[in-house]
Amino acid sequence: MKKMIQEHYGLKAIDLFKVNGCDAFQLHQTIFLLQKVQHLSEEELYEIYQMGQFLQDKREPCVGTFVLTKDNNLFFENEKVKYILLKCRTVKARNDIQLGSDLARFHQKARSFPYELSNISRIGQWKYLWEKRLDQLEGFWRGKLQSYPLNHFEKQFVESFPYYLGLTENAIQYLVDTELDDEPQSVDAGTICHQRFNLHTWNNDMYIKMPTDWVFDHCGRDIAEYLRYLFFSNENNSSYYTFINEYDRTTPLSAFSWRLIYSRLLFPLHYFECIEGYYLSPEGERASYEKELTDLLNESDKYEQFLRGYFGTLSMRTKKIFLPRLHWLNF
Repeated sequence: MKKMIQEHYGLKAIDLFKVNGCDAFQLHQTIFLLQKVQHLSEEELYEIYQMGQFLQDKREPCVGTFVLTKDNNLFFENEKVKYILLKCRTVKARNDIQLGSDLARFHQKARSFPYELSNISRIGQWKYLWEKRLDQLEGFWRGKLQSYPLNHFEKQFVESFPYYLGLTENAIQYLVDTELDDEPQSVDAGTICHQRFNLHTWNNDMYIKMPTDWVFDHCGRDIAEYLRYLFFSNENNSSYYTFINEYDRTTPLSAFSWRLIYSRLLFPLHYFECIEGYYLSPEGERASYEKELTDLLNESDKYEQFLRGYFGTLSMRTKKIFLPRLHWLNF
């Protein structure tokens, strides 16, 4: 690693350590992270680079930015593996962080991103992406149904899929109705979001905002995924209220936003990722997915309760906003 860094960047890494799963080293007050990016195309890397430069120009703190190679490239390859080098001024994790407020300010700043993105934009694509994912998993489920499931995981998958199929169809319909019924406001413009925003996305030992986590989407993506994360972390209700109130106090959300967030919470992303993760993993790594699926199914009633509770969470600050309810949730 040290040799590669010297060869491609002309930087001398003395001591390597791990940050966010990446090899890292420090020079003066700057930390450098070497990251594998096999999952990202050259076009995607360029768009991420543009977003990083934009946020750096906007003086967003703790953003990891690309270091160009000596040949002025965004990445280099070694043994068919792509690597990038990111840099960030070191800032220790804060204890006084107000994550809802900080996320709202981050989204606010990033809404003025001026360039069109075609490779990492997800804005307006949820319906298409969810339908595609559902069709793929349903086809796979039908195959398992006909071949008779062999192990405990497959039996659970075959038995549980119709429920999650219904939940996904509800999410898609709620999304479609939202787009038909409500008019997006300025707060609903696209912004820089994260693949899966959670407590650890920013708040690690070195407090670095990693550009390889980013996609361009509606702010509701990050809000919904953080609420989902809180649920599966068994956090108490006050955590939901605190996060939502911090965000909404900093950037008031529209009815369109609240409905979009709810549609994303209805979409059982956790179930899809568990099933897909199991079948894409090597045999020796599947045990964790078996336990995860059992836990998901055991908590399905609690998740419905969480979906019902969403409306109560909103009423604290958004009493004038009407959100349609799903009758099958038995309010």
